[in-house]
Amino acid sequence: MGYKGAWNKRNRLIEDPEAFYKLYKKLNRLYKKVKEAIKRYGPNDLMVGRVGLADIEALLEERKALRDALRSKGEKDPKVEQEVRGLEIIVNRLRKYEQAYEEFRKMVDKKAWVDPKLWMRIRKMNETGDRKVVKTYSRSTTIIPEFVGHTIAVHNGKTFVPVYITQDMVGHKLGEFAPTRTFRGHPDKSAKVVKKK
Repeated sequence: MGYKGAWNKRNRLIEDPEAFYKLYKKLNRLYKKVKEAIKRYGPNDLMVGRVGLADIEALLEERKALRDALRSKGEKDPKVEQEVRGLEIIVNRLRKYEQAYEEFRKMVDKKAWVDPKLWMRIRKMNETGDRKVVKTYSRSTTIIPEFVGHTIAVHNGKTFVPVYITQDMVGHKLGEFAPTRTFRGHPDKSAKVVKKK
């Protein structure tokens, strides 16, 4: 079964889809934990404008220096102690997220993007022999040879457009086959002339 055209340009695929799916889920979980930690522990007045790990680590060092200065004087400020603990939690979660993201980026770099959830669902259907319609919002997914023969309902912004995958579609994106705009044709020239007069 030979695939020509667009697939020849993008035929590099992720080798282990199961590991890719697990890493994708782990990355999403870590991202949610980072967001929750920033919302819960991040001092709002201090976190403004600080986005990256380096910025937050610098802020943590500032707060630790302030805490140590207060301790050397024999004072204790519970607010500073709480900020330091919160920032430590945020930095730890951000480090874990950055490590997972780096691993994910290496796995995906210069390869055809296929939405892992969709890919795993199609694999299960191929194993069982089902041919149900699968809904997806992922318009940027590259069509791979495993998808041939399936009907995928692609969201166009309003509804799900069923797209039957054929061999010629391999290598293209799903969004190409679910148009987002309805073209109703150009207006007649005679109508323009009437408006001008």
